[in-house]
Amino acid sequence: MEAYLNELSIRTFSSNKDAKDAFALLGRCLRKMSEMGILNIRRTEMVMDVEVLAGQSFNRVLNNESVIDKDLKSVLMSKLYTLEPIDDLENKYNVLNFSYNGVSCKGLGWASEEIEDTVALGFKLDKVWENKRYDVEVKQLDDNGEEISITSKCKHVVTPGGIEALRDFINQKNNIPTHGKVLSKLSASFFPHLKFAEQALNQLEKIKDSSTVEQIFLRLMDLERVAANMTTSISPSTFRYKTTPESETRSRLPQLKILFKDGKKRDCSWHSRFTPNAGRIHFYYDEREKIFYVGYIGEKILD
Repeated sequence: MEAYLNELSIRTFSSNKDAKDAFALLGRCLRKMSEMGILNIRRTEMVMDVEVLAGQSFNRVLNNESVIDKDLKSVLMSKLYTLEPIDDLENKYNVLNFSYNGVSCKGLGWASEEIEDTVALGFKLDKVWENKRYDVEVKQLDDNGEEISITSKCKHVVTPGGIEALRDFINQKNNIPTHGKVLSKLSASFFPHLKFAEQALNQLEKIKDSSTVEQIFLRLMDLERVAANMTTSISPSTFRYKTTPESETRSRLPQLKILFKDGKKRDCSWHSRFTPNAGRIHFYYDEREKIFYVGYIGEKILD
């Protein structure tokens, strides 16, 4: 798992002491993240040019020993990795722009729940940047190449205590299988309220891209959460991720009538979307049993 540096939280400090205190706190956060298995904090290139002290950029302050001692500099240099090549990431998720209050924010954006669902780390600034979740606007292209805008939450931390509060989430993320074959083998233990068609497990086994496997895992966990706690019928608002039934026309597709191990064919017209690309998890919800039958995992089914 990687985290992302919130570049909007970097500001010009009024004195060496203020800057020193802020960087010292950032260093403690980086060490705390390392303890939890988060080894890399991704940053954008523009971070290095932000003015931190009068006439001194972030890059220059790294060599100012009155602000950052050698040990802290070593931590910062080893943990803060560039976010480049940014074009590859944007193409992968069809992302056009991220913004917070109208200001571009790649750090918050990539960490947002809709995209990577990870953690953004920032400099602490009371009543502005704190341990909380922030709304990020994400502009991207949908399956048909149309521009859409969505609002996504981003987990944001500025203190070791804020990181500790996310321990369970971080542990879960660090334990997500990185290969579809492994996730397929462990599906029964991860998702006791889901039943998989043999076709779906075979499709999952063939997925090798770790980020895609992670996104599938998170959507399946969403289905598991809903199935384990449902007392009524489902609706799109029930789910954390975008999950809807197919249109009346597409629901007639024969590919959605899927055979399961008990010999029954079920109409898997409900689907949860995942990125990168136009990924779909098709399923049928048995309201009586409170079980989701997962029939298909892969690219969008063509008409």
